[in-house]
Amino acid sequence: MVAYYFVAAAVLAALPILTLYKVLVGKLKEEPTAQASIQQKFFIGVALSETIPLLLIVFGYINLTPVNSVEELYIPGLIVLFIMAYAVFFIFLQRNVDVTPEAKPIVQSFTLISLALALGVPIIALVSLFMMMP
Repeated sequence: MVAYYFVAAAVLAALPILTLYKVLVGKLKEEPTAQASIQQKFFIGVALSETIPLLLIVFGYINLTPVNSVEELYIPGLIVLFIMAYAVFFIFLQRNVDVTPEAKPIVQSFTLISLALALGVPIIALVSLFMMMP
């Protein structure tokens, strides 16, 4: 049951960041000169959206115990891997849609920052699941 704390943390961290990325990259494509303002809004949104997932991770580490068999970790691990693959696919798909040549380098850097932030908590969740192995 503790494994699902980490799954919930991964889902609750990745999905809001992806939504925030979609909204802000659209604004960045329209107005590339507002990069500083858009990145500031993005970082504030990421900080706010990661408070509950970080609390779930701390709670999961407090209650961390090894499982009886590895099979108990298959479903949580697959969910976390699916969230990670979805985040990568979603971010790279949004990066290539309706980008002007002037905005391409700015969108590219924003994409790489977003990818790192969206995958941070799911990677922590995956490592935590490995720590639960018998």
